[in-house]
This record gives sequence, C-alpha cells and structure tokens, in this order.
Amino acid sequence: MNSDGMFHIDDSGRLLAMHVTPYEAEDVLQGLLATHPDLLAGGQMTPGDPRRWLLIRREAGVPDRDGGGGRWSLDHLFVDQDGIPTLVEVKRASDSRIRREVIGQMLDYAANGVLYWPVHNLQALFEQTQHDLGRDPHEMVAQLCGDDTVTVEAFFAKVGDNLRAGKIRMVFVADAVPDDLRRIVEFLNEQMNPAEVLAVEVKQYVAEDHGWRTLAPVVYGRTAAASAKSSVQRPRPSELREKADEDVRELWTLLELWGAQEGRQLTNSTSGVIVSGQNNLRIAQLYPKDRALCFNLDPLRSRGRAELAEACLATLRTLTAKKLTPAYPFFPAHDAVAKWDDIAKLLEQLSTT
Repeated sequence: MNSDGMFHIDDSGRLLAMHVTPYEAEDVLQGLLATHPDLLAGGQMTPGDPRRWLLIRREAGVPDRDGGGGRWSLDHLFVDQDGIPTLVEVKRASDSRIRREVIGQMLDYAANGVLYWPVHNLQALFEQTQHDLGRDPHEMVAQLCGDDTVTVEAFFAKVGDNLRAGKIRMVFVADAVPDDLRRIVEFLNEQMNPAEVLAVEVKQYVAEDHGWRTLAPVVYGRTAAASAKSSVQRPRPSELREKADEDVRELWTLLELWGAQEGRQLTNSTSGVIVSGQNNLRIAQLYPKDRALCFNLDPLRSRGRAELAEACLATLRTLTAKKLTPAYPFFPAHDAVAKWDDIAKLLEQLSTT
C-alpha cells in the first residue's frame, strides 16, 4: 500500500492510504483560508500564545499614495487578537512566481499598506465582511480578544498603532513551500523587526475513491532568533496604570473616587477599566493605550434609550475638539480630566438607566 505518509482508518478498521494532491486551483486554497483561517496554524507561530484570526477582507486593495485607490490586491488581510495586521498571499507550488516574484510583491504591499492604509477604512472593510458573513462585528472582536469589553473602535485603534509602528505579519501560503522560498523567509524573519515573515505550507491529502481529504498546515520561518522577538504577553492592570501618561492616571483615580462615592462598580481588565451602572450594565471603559474614555452609547439605543444616547453624545461633543463617533465615542483623557464635573454628571445619568 503506497501513501505519502498519511493514512486513514475507517469504521471497519481498514487502513486507507492518503496521497498529497494538488488543489484544483489557487482560488480553492484562497477560499479555504477565508472560511477557515485556523489553517494559518497560529498555534505553530506562537505556541505559548496561539494566534487567532479574523478576516478583514479578501482581495484587499492596497494604495500607493495618500487617498489613493487600490493599486494592488492582497489575497487576504487578517488581524490577530493583538491587533497585528496579517497580510497573506497564496500561491500554488506549480506557479513559478512563488520563488522570487511573490517576495517583492508582498514587500510592496507591506511597505505601502503601512503608510497608506487608513485604519478607519480597514475597520469599515472588516465590519462589511462580518456583516456579509452574518456575524456581529462587535461580538467577533470580543470573542477574538477574549474580552467582551473591547469595542471594534478600540480594537482598530490598536490595529492603527501597529500599522504605524510597522508591526505587521507577512505570510506566504502554498500547497508546497520550495526550499529557496523557505530560506528567504527565514532570513527575512530573523532580520526584520518588528515585522514578521512566515510561510505556511497547507498540504492536501486525499484518499482515492473515498472522497476524504485532510489538510495539514506547517509553518516555516520560526528560527530560534526569529521566535525570540514574537513572544507576546498581556499586561496586568497595574502595569497599564504605571505606563500610562499623567492624564490617564489622573482620570483612573477620578473614576475610582466617583465609583466609591456613587456606589458604582469599577472593574479592572487587561485592557483598562470597566465602568458599570445598574444591573452591571457596562456604560464606559477607560483604555490607557488609547488615552480615552469610551462611552457605550450604541447599547443604550438598542435598549430603547436613543434620546438619552443622543443627548449624551451632544454634550460630549461640546466638551472636546476631537471628532466623536456616535456608537462608541472615544473621549480624550486630558479633556475628561479638565471637564471632570461634566463627565461625572454624564456617568451618573448613564449609570441609572
């Protein structure tokens, strides 16, 4: 019985040989990744903290100037739980471009995406993609981060920070990764910082005449030197507070004093401080990294309190020069400290709903 090292045992105990079989077309592998992003093998990339993924857009346009349209089209743009944009290009081993041309192509995408991708556009693409899949974008972000206080806006603020810092991940996916591509990926991954470069081989094994297939991803590029730079640890609330700027620390203290005086619940999380009102409903979150107090106005509208939500938004807009979005406005920490009496009144209104 010949095989490629993969076997299937059926219900009757028969051993069936499975053979490596090329994908019918590149689009088939692309579709599988869009539907099943776990094929990127995030557990192999960072075993201590496996990567999880959400799709921002398949065939994502990449501009080459400020305000420009999509000059290029990236096969997939994902994001992981730490807000790290993950650029994915898919090629079959039979495509001669997999050896060198795809490297230059990916570097073009990365260099221009870091400079010219407006994060609000990426957020809009993500929300549209999730709606098209019948999913709630806020629920998907909360599930990805393992923290149901994280909003889409807060999450994409982090995505924007990572983009501006060049903290991205470039991933080449193929049914077979040639040795020369593997060597290039390993070299780039060791040299580039904070960007990361990896290759994922997703072999397809098929049991002839039975219709069974198995997909087996393997990650290349994680040399010892490259792995040392990719470890990620979530900060403790005390660390967030210590590293925050003066306005954030002062606002944190004001929130604690307000909560103690008003008998309102405050809870520390890995991303900041949660402010809750009656029935433990979350009304706001302080995000130290974003230097902002986020007000949860959209849930008010969904509970039939649209008039209160609009009144709060109108008041907030009079207290800052920053443009505030209507659903989850991010109010700057320095303005919150300066206008604390007004902010405290708003929190009290929201906490009694």
